[in-house]
Amino acid sequence: MALVVQKYGGTSVKSPERIRAVARRVAAARARGDDLVVVVSAMGDTTDKLLALACQVTASDRPGGSHPREMDMLLTAGERISMALVAMAIREAGAEALSFTGSQAAIITDGTHTAARIVQVRADRVKEELARGRVVIVAGFQGVSRAKEITTLGRGGSDTTAVALAAALKADRCEIYTDVDGIFTADPRRVPGARVIPEISHVEMLELASSGAQVMHARAVEIGARFGVDIRVLSSFVEDDADGEPRGTLITPTPRRMEELVVTGIASSRGQAKLILNGLPAGLRSATTVLGALSDSGISVDMITEAECGPGRVQIHLTIQAEALPHARRVAEETARVLGADGEVTTREELSRIALVGTGMGGRPGVYARAFRALLAEDVEVHAVSTSSISITLLVPTEREEDALRALHAAFLDSRPADAAAVVPAGA
Repeated sequence: MALVVQKYGGTSVKSPERIRAVARRVAAARARGDDLVVVVSAMGDTTDKLLALACQVTASDRPGGSHPREMDMLLTAGERISMALVAMAIREAGAEALSFTGSQAAIITDGTHTAARIVQVRADRVKEELARGRVVIVAGFQGVSRAKEITTLGRGGSDTTAVALAAALKADRCEIYTDVDGIFTADPRRVPGARVIPEISHVEMLELASSGAQVMHARAVEIGARFGVDIRVLSSFVEDDADGEPRGTLITPTPRRMEELVVTGIASSRGQAKLILNGLPAGLRSATTVLGALSDSGISVDMITEAECGPGRVQIHLTIQAEALPHARRVAEETARVLGADGEVTTREELSRIALVGTGMGGRPGVYARAFRALLAEDVEVHAVSTSSISITLLVPTEREEDALRALHAAFLDSRPADAAAVVPAGA
């Protein structure tokens, strides 16, 4: 008997038919003897519809900014609908089930409306109902503050709920059911050769999630890494194998691989921009002052490079989110003036961020050369580069993003030996 936390996303519970399919899967697992906690998202596009209603009532495209508490009250209704329907369907499928809101499950958060963070999961009532042999259904994406206010966890909140519950309950497994087969080496909609990664480390998955991979949310992976929770990502649209062979992708601290891969996966995100400050006085003071001014204005900088542009003068390149560019440019121009710059502040928009991620690239010669050769062959220009111990991040024109993804995937992942990603048999 195992304690399993399962999470079902919006597409997995988008209709009565899909809810009944989830109920059959849960009831079958319960019949095998597993104890189950099931976390559910809102049905299909319910959250989008609720947001649209709020916009109509407030005549605003961002009602959460003016009414954050009421937005939390509104949006949590979607998950409450799902949890009740799933509990009913599980009972109809022959297993005892009981649904809880985030507050009833004692998911305690800070007081930040629309983007709260979990500070504690008590889950006493969850444990009591599990001991009675019931399946416990928990509404994802929500919690309650110490001031007894309903809160929501922001984007990816149901994933975060599931992994936090798995950590608090010391569950044997945490399964994230989605509408895709697992974590892919790249977005399969854009890279035809992309394939499912059998196992990936928490740190690699965290880097991919932070770089644009949308199957798992970074906060959920972060909790999994901190508490050592193994997370399996798999499709709810595929029946479980009769022979018990694992499907999807296992996110785990130490993946079992025949060899350490140079690159495990590639992710990308659009909406990047570049800010170029020309003719600043050379020295650390310029970069420090610019970064401080942007930080004080609430603007986050992703990459920074510096180059000489004349005697005693430097050019500083900064990459930021495109939506912050107008404000960032005003701050940069004022800061450059104060510093005595003799050049203008210029910008470049329509850029995309591509990250190559893999724990095996550290200290491996030729990684940069292979990446740049692949992009050069496709005539893709690179506007900025940054690195970490497990990633290389490149800034490319958005219009060439797909070409760059395919070229890099072909260079690092298409030619991988057939057994390079194989899982080492247990006990080997």
